[in-house]
Amino acid sequence: MKQFRLAVILGMTALAGACATPWEVSEVNEIMAAPAPTAGSAFTKALFAEYKAYATYEAKEEFEWDDAAIFARKGLRAATGEVVAPEEISAWNVPAARVKELSDARARLIGYYGNGARERVPAAAAKAQAKFDCWVEEENEGDTTSDCRAAFLKLEPELQVKAVAPAAPKIVKTFIVYFDFNKATLTKDAQKVLKDVAAATGEIKPTSIYVSGHTDAVGKSAYNDKLSANRANAVSAALGKLGVASKVDQKYFGKTKLAVPTKDNVKEAKNRRVEIYFEK
Repeated sequence: MKQFRLAVILGMTALAGACATPWEVSEVNEIMAAPAPTAGSAFTKALFAEYKAYATYEAKEEFEWDDAAIFARKGLRAATGEVVAPEEISAWNVPAARVKELSDARARLIGYYGNGARERVPAAAAKAQAKFDCWVEEENEGDTTSDCRAAFLKLEPELQVKAVAPAAPKIVKTFIVYFDFNKATLTKDAQKVLKDVAAATGEIKPTSIYVSGHTDAVGKSAYNDKLSANRANAVSAALGKLGVASKVDQKYFGKTKLAVPTKDNVKEAKNRRVEIYFEK
């Protein structure tokens, strides 16, 4: 009996101190006793938990049962699966100088929801909404350095749609055209390879085609640079006649990238080449 009287006294003290109605106290007590909901989405379930925690804090730590009741009601609605909206700034007595920042923040939050934040990161979205509502409530009380403001701003990057870097292109096909010693003219075998390149272009549809000219190790570097460029030019020109010139990116390397490593001034047929790469 004594415990009952003590509970009544404590309840009446809280009620009088916070100017809350019996209904508001009842709503706060209801959400504090409520189990985790089984209905609704991951977002509404997380929102219930956030509002329950905030209503409890407002009642037990701040002794503001009237404000606690506002968030208790929102939490109880979220428990039914309802998607409860963030607080409207106009519903609170927020100083005029603070309205714009809060309004902009609310608009951003709604924008994140429109881009799927509730579904993509439900826990972070629910926490951000609760922190925003807390921020509004604290601004209403004249707190312009609200901890909830800082928490909301810190959560925002999690709600944004992160740009996905495009996959790096890959070499999907390689062809090699070989040349006679000290020549840049296409042999019959080379012309056959280039016809295969043209046919494969239609099948594979590469995004880019790279042509790189090379020589063996015989001769001076300047001469081989020119020879490898002539070989690359010959291949590119032939591909152009076959209808694939628009995608070709041409380079030449002289004797700097030997397919078969040799000493200087050593002839090697496999080094006298043009390599053709399909990238996609």
